Amino acid sequence: MRIAIRRFPDMSTSFDAPDGKGALVWTSTRPRTLLAHAVLMAAEKVRQTHGEDGYLQKWQLHAFPTAELEALRHLHLAADDCALQH
Repeated sequence: MRIAIRRFPDMSTSFDAPDGKGALVWTSTRPRTLLAHAVLMAAEKVRQTHGEDGYLQKWQLHAFPTAELEALRHLHLAADDCALQH
């Protein structure tokens, strides 16, 4: 998968801006299995650090994405040949 991170001058008004308009900060191409695994591990670290209640207090607008995380975990384990610990 190709991943690109772009910087926009004002994030509060840039949600609808075309991707090509932001300044490219970082790009990488990685296998899907490694990306999925990295996202799972990062999300688990956030949940362990803050807890689901602490996450909601910190980010306020959205609860921790528990259902989405479990769906990603299910798809990752079913579709990817990931040898890393889960």
